[in-house]
Amino acid sequence: MIRYAFLLIMAVNCLTGHGQTTDAVHEAGVSRELAQLRKQKVKDLRYDLRFSIPRDKHTPVTGEERIRFRLDAPTEIVIDFREAEEKIAEVRVNGKTAAYTFRNEHIILPAKLTQAGENAISVRFTAGDQSLNRNDDFLYSLSVPDRARTIFPCFDQPNLKAVFTLTLELPAEWVGVSNTRVTKEEKQADRKTLHFAPTRPLSTYLFAFAAGRFEQRTYHGEGRTLTAYYRETDPQKVAQLDTIFRQSAAALDWLEAYTSMPCPFDKQDFIILPGFQFGGMEHVGATLYNDTQLFLGPNPTPDEELRRIQLIAHETAHAWFGNLVTMDWFDDVWTKEVFANHFSAWITEPLFPAVNHKLQRMRTFFASALSEDRTPGTNAIHQELDNLRNAGLIYGQIIYNKAPVVMGKIIELMGEDAFREGIREYLRTYAYSNATWDDLIRILDRHTPEDLIAFNDAWVNRKGMPIIRFTPRGKTLEIRQKDRYAPGIVRPQRFAVTLAAKGQTDTTLEVNLRDSLVRLTLPFAPERVLPNTDGRAYGLLIPDSASRDWLLAHWHEATDGTTRLARLMLLHENYQACLIPDALWLDALMNGLRTEANPLLFSTITSYISTPLRALPSVLREGPEDSLLHLSASHPQRSSRQRLLRMLIHSAASPATLARLYTIWRDRSEPLLNETDYTDLAYSLAVRLPDRSDSIVRTQRARLTDPDRIRRFDFISRAMTPDTAALDTLFRSLLIPENRRIEPWTSALLGWLNHPTRERHAVRYIRPALDALRDVQRTGDIFFPRDWVGALLRNHRSPEAYRALLDFIDANPGYPPLLLNKVWQAAYPLYRANGEVENEK
Repeated sequence: MIRYAFLLIMAVNCLTGHGQTTDAVHEAGVSRELAQLRKQKVKDLRYDLRFSIPRDKHTPVTGEERIRFRLDAPTEIVIDFREAEEKIAEVRVNGKTAAYTFRNEHIILPAKLTQAGENAISVRFTAGDQSLNRNDDFLYSLSVPDRARTIFPCFDQPNLKAVFTLTLELPAEWVGVSNTRVTKEEKQADRKTLHFAPTRPLSTYLFAFAAGRFEQRTYHGEGRTLTAYYRETDPQKVAQLDTIFRQSAAALDWLEAYTSMPCPFDKQDFIILPGFQFGGMEHVGATLYNDTQLFLGPNPTPDEELRRIQLIAHETAHAWFGNLVTMDWFDDVWTKEVFANHFSAWITEPLFPAVNHKLQRMRTFFASALSEDRTPGTNAIHQELDNLRNAGLIYGQIIYNKAPVVMGKIIELMGEDAFREGIREYLRTYAYSNATWDDLIRILDRHTPEDLIAFNDAWVNRKGMPIIRFTPRGKTLEIRQKDRYAPGIVRPQRFAVTLAAKGQTDTTLEVNLRDSLVRLTLPFAPERVLPNTDGRAYGLLIPDSASRDWLLAHWHEATDGTTRLARLMLLHENYQACLIPDALWLDALMNGLRTEANPLLFSTITSYISTPLRALPSVLREGPEDSLLHLSASHPQRSSRQRLLRMLIHSAASPATLARLYTIWRDRSEPLLNETDYTDLAYSLAVRLPDRSDSIVRTQRARLTDPDRIRRFDFISRAMTPDTAALDTLFRSLLIPENRRIEPWTSALLGWLNHPTRERHAVRYIRPALDALRDVQRTGDIFFPRDWVGALLRNHRSPEAYRALLDFIDANPGYPPLLLNKVWQAAYPLYRANGEVENEK
C-alpha cells in the first residue's frame, strides 16, 4: 500500500511538473494552485507593452507585448487573458509562431515550446474595455485585484512582480500618464507616441495608465516634484490643488521619517477623475482619486477636510505598504489596508492639531467596523480565497476598519517603539517583494514578550465581535464575554469602566479582559456601571438596565469628548441590537444635538438620527423635523448647521419641512449648501413631490455648467420620474452590464429607484437585482457588488421585501459565501426590522 501511494505521488508530480496540469490549474480565473505553480517556475519577469488608443471610445484599443522570464526547465505556461479568443491576433514563443490552447480565460502553451533559461512570449491582441474605463475623451486602467488580465495577457497574481516598460500611442492633443516618467515623445500628424521608463518590480494590479484630455499642474517644494492631472473646471476647486500638494508632501515626509526609508518609488503623480469607482487607488506614480473626495465645496465641513487628508495619507502610505511590500495572495489584502488606514490617522494628527484625533479614530475605525460586524454577513479579517476572481469580495469595513482597531491593540501590547522597530525590519526584509500577515506577526513577535500568535488567532482569524455584559452585584462587577460564532473564544482587550453612586466620587477602573468571565472587587457598591469610558473597547457592550437608562438620559453631559462619543456609540450598538426602543433613542439623540459643540460628535449624532426618525409614524414626524430644521438655522457652528441640512435633504418627509426645503432650493437661499447639495436636494424633492418632478429636474439641470457633472445628472435624474412604468424600464436597463459602466452613478440611480417613498413598488426589483448580483460581480469592480446590494436593500423594511430576500436565499443553497456575506451585510436594516435581531436574544 505504501509503495502504491508513493508511485501515485510521483505520477502526480510528473504531471504537474512537465506540462500536464490539474483541473484546478486550468479553471477560470486565477486559482491558488495555478498561482503557486507559476511562482515556483517563473523568474525575472518583464513586460514590454504597447497600446494604441483611438480617439473614438467605441474603436478597440489594440496592443502588443513581449513577456520575458527565466525557467529552470521547460514547463507548460499558462497566461491569463479574460477576453474572447478572437481578441488574440498572434502568439509567438522564442521567436516562432506558437500553437496554443485557449481555455477558461487562459492561453496555454505546452512545455515543448519553452526552454531552460531565458524565454520570450510575444502577443498581439485587442484589449478588453471592462477595466479601461473608457469615456468620450479620456480613459484610465484599473486592474485591482485581478483585472489586468482583462486588458492584456499576463500572469495576473500579486506575487509575480515584474518590470513593466510601456509605450502608448494616442491622439496628439491627449495627455498620457503611467507609473513612470516619459522618456521620449514622438509626434506623427494627429497622433503621438509616449515611451515610459521601466518600472521597479510591480504586481500586475499596480500597473496603470491614463490618457485623455486632462489639465495638469506641477508642484515643486522641499525637494519634491508632484504633478496633478485633472478635468475640474471650477476655479474654486482647482485652487485646492495647493492644499492637496502640501498634504501629499507632508504624508511623504512623515512616512519617510517613520519608516527610516526614502519613498521607494521615484514618481508620486496623481490623476483626479470624475465618476471614479473608489475614493483612491494607489497605482505607483499614477494614483487615481475620485474628484468629489479631493475637490471640496466652498464650505467644507471638518468631516470632509479630514476625509480628504486621510484619503491622501492612505494612498501615500501604500507606497511602502502594498507597493514596496505586497501581500503574497489577496487573502492578505487587508495587510496593506490596515497599514494604510492606521498610518493615515497618525499622519493626519500634526496637520490638524485642533482636532480630537481619538474621536476621529473611534468614528472612522470602531463605528465603521461595527456596522458590518453586527450583521449576519460578518467575516473574519483574514478570509480564505481559492481563486482571484473572488478577490474583490474580500474587501469591506472589516478589513479596512476593524483591522486598524486590532492593530491599535497590538501596539498597545507591544509599545510604540517596539512596533516601529518591527515595522522597519518588515520593510527591509521584504522590500520589492511579497509577504504574508504571518510573516509580519513573526517579526513583531520577536519584538515583544506578549503572545501575539494567540492574540492574532482570536482577533484576526475568527469572525464576529465580542458581546460583553456588565453585571454589578454589590461590591463585585461581573464582566462576561461571549462569541456568537465560536463559543469559548476570548478576544483580549483593555478598557476603562467608571463606577458611580450617590455620596461617592466617580471611580474609573482599568479592565484587562483576558477570560470569558472576569470578576472585579469594587471599592463601593455602584448605582451605575458605565463601560468603556476611554473608548478603547470594541464590541457590543451591554450594561445593566439601570446604567443603560441613566446613559440614555445623561450621556451627553460628560465633559470629556472621548467619553461622550464612547457612550453614544455604546448606546447606538444597544439600539441596533434592539435593546433600546426607537422613541427613547430619538429623544436621547435630540438631547445631544441641542448641546453638542464638538463638530465631529455632532456629525456622528446626525448620522444616527435618520433611522429612529424614519421609524416614527408619518403623523409624528413633523415635530422632530421642525426641531431639526430650527436647529439647522440656529446652531452656533456653521459645520453643524450644514450637517443638519444635509441630513434633512435626504430624510425629511413632513409637508412643512419639504415646503421649507423647496423654498431654499428654488431661491438658492442657503449659502451653506453647495452645488452638490442643491443637486441632491433637487433629486429628493423631485421624488417626494412628484407633481413638480419635471420642473425641478429641468431647473436644476439648467443650473449646472461643468460637462462631467451634467453627464452625471442626466444619468441619475432619470430616476426622478413619477412614471412607474418608466422606472421599471430604467431598472431593467441596469441588468445589462453596459448600462452600469460608471458604477458610482449606477449605485446612486438604483438607490433612488428604491427610495423609501417607493418601497411598496420597488419590492419587485429585489429578486431580479439579487439574481443579477453574480453578473454584477463578474463585470464590476471590487466595491460594486457591495454598493449594488446596499443601494437595493438599505431602504427596505417591509415583510414583503424580507420575504423576497429569503426566497432568493432559499432558491440558491450553494450561493458563494463571500458574495452572500455582502447581501446579509446590506440587508441588516431589513433583517432587524423584521424581528430577526430580537430572535437572537
